[in-house]
Amino acid sequence: MRVVADTSGIVAALNAAEPGHGRFRAVLESAAAVFITEAVVTEVHHVLASGGQAVAANAFLDAVADGFYELVPITAAEHAEAADLVRRYEGRMRRKKRKPGSLDVADAMNVIAGRRVATNLLVTGDQDYRSVVPLTEHPAFVLLPADQEF
Repeated sequence: MRVVADTSGIVAALNAAEPGHGRFRAVLESAAAVFITEAVVTEVHHVLASGGQAVAANAFLDAVADGFYELVPITAAEHAEAADLVRRYEGRMRRKKRKPGSLDVADAMNVIAGRRVATNLLVTGDQDYRSVVPLTEHPAFVLLPADQEF
């Protein structure tokens, strides 16, 4: 199984206090390949470090450097495409917050990464992806671990 990992999925897998920690960890550990973008690297490190999880944040960077996560480079043209995706979904996401939201840049890059590696499998706790149409031939994203038992 080849998956694209979102910030929420990685943070849940690395932080035992997160709901579903074991399930997220199992998905990442069972994947044949886990793809991420630089935007996700930045977000994961920031979320963990700013949440008092400096050891986990640094261990994550080590895992990236050691090749556990495969980086999907995003081209300049794909950055423009990500911006278009952010605009396209502006206000269409049901947020936990008070107002409608959009994809953020990292989420949009995950959509593009899914196309680049030909998968619709996302390791994420972010239900916003249910409103997003993949850029592949797949009709929808499969959100792991929610949509599949491991």
